[in-house]
Amino acid sequence: MSVARANLIALLWLPVAAFLALGPFILLWGAAPLARSIPPPSQLPLVLIVLLASVLLHELVHVAGFLLLAGAPRRAVRLGFNRRTLTPFACCGEPVSARGYRITALLPALVLGLGPALAATASGWGGLALWSWAMLAVAGGDVAAVWAIRRVPPAALVQDHPARVGCRVLAG
Repeated sequence: MSVARANLIALLWLPVAAFLALGPFILLWGAAPLARSIPPPSQLPLVLIVLLASVLLHELVHVAGFLLLAGAPRRAVRLGFNRRTLTPFACCGEPVSARGYRITALLPALVLGLGPALAATASGWGGLALWSWAMLAVAGGDVAAVWAIRRVPPAALVQDHPARVGCRVLAG
């Protein structure tokens, strides 16, 4: 799909991400711990550094997913940086199963978003809840890619698209 369409789906994903990450937290702890966790403007540079590092971590989780869960060979998996959009990316140059692709695509949302959201809700740590929301929000493009192939059989072969968001269905 086009980057514009993926961005639209990602925008629609924002309130869903907020509901998933913050809804249970607020029900259990209220909004006060979240409000206390919002950093002051003087800490904006540090917040930006943490978010940029977290986005890179998100891509590294994709790399791990391609290698460990989708069965892609190391030579086929690449971590890069798109200068036009100023974003890091992970891609796989060889076909993988649609099941492996879906798991790899959603892995950062699970590991960096939902997992920390559960830990934040269990502990009452507002800062972690906010970070988990940001990580779920960052996964909006991944959710869009998985949504686009929702009707593709799990065993079908797919390959990352070289220029667009998501993948091409090769066989299935």
